[in-house]
Amino acid sequence: MALTALYFGSFNPIHNGHLAVARYVVECGYADEVWFVISPHNPHKQTADLAPEKARLEMAKRAVGGGYQMRVCDVEFTMERPSYTVKTIDRLRMFYPEREFAILGGGDVARTIHTWREGERLIKENKILIYPRGEGEEYGEPFVVMKSAPKMEISSTLVRQQIAMGDDWQSLVPQSVAEYIKENGLYMENKEVEKELSLGKEAFARSEFGEAKNHFGAVLRLDEGNCEAEQWLDMIEEILAFRHKDYYNP
Repeated sequence: MALTALYFGSFNPIHNGHLAVARYVVECGYADEVWFVISPHNPHKQTADLAPEKARLEMAKRAVGGGYQMRVCDVEFTMERPSYTVKTIDRLRMFYPEREFAILGGGDVARTIHTWREGERLIKENKILIYPRGEGEEYGEPFVVMKSAPKMEISSTLVRQQIAMGDDWQSLVPQSVAEYIKENGLYMENKEVEKELSLGKEAFARSEFGEAKNHFGAVLRLDEGNCEAEQWLDMIEEILAFRHKDYYNP
C-alpha cells in the first residue's frame, strides 16, 4: 500500500524550504509521495495575513509543477470551516481507500498534536513524520524523526516580511511563485505598516520612546487593531509610568 505524507499548512506562501523537505521525504524513502494540503483557514492561526485561498492554492500548484511524487490537495476547500486534520484524513481515506496516510510536519506538530481535535486518534491511526526545525530537538515514540532533513532557514512569515519591507525575497520562493506574487501584488499592501513597525522598534532600542510611540501610532492609523503595535505601545506606557513614579517618589 502506497504511503502518502500529508503536508498540512496555509502555505502563505509556499517557499523553497517546503519543497526541500518534501523532496527529502520522498528521496529518503519515508513516503512514496507528498501531498501539500492547503488549509483555507488554519484553526490554530489568525487569518489577517492570509492571502486569498485560491491564490495560495495556485502558488502551490505552480511550485510543485507536474511532478508525480508531489501533489497539491484542495480537499479542505470543500469541507466545513475551520477544517480539522482528523476530519480531513477521514475524508481522504474515504476517497482513497487504497492509500495509507502519514502526517508530515515540524517539531511544533510533535509538541502540539495532543491538543488537536481528536489528537490521540490521529497519533494512533497515522504515522507522524517530524522534521526538526532546530538543533537539539528530540522526540520519542510514536514520532518518526527525520534527523537529517534539511533545516528550514526560511519561513512564510519571513517571505511576507521581506516583500513588505522591499528587501530581497525572490530567492526564497520558486520563480513561478515569485512571478505570481508580483503579478497579483500579494503581501505588498502592508509595506508602509512594516516600515513604521521597523522604525518604531529601532527608536525603542535607542530608548527614544516618544519617537517610537509616533511610529507605532502611525501603524494603528494604517492598520487599526494591529496587535504588535498595540503591544509595543503598552510596553512603552509601562516604562514611562514606571519612570514617572520613580522620578516623583525617590
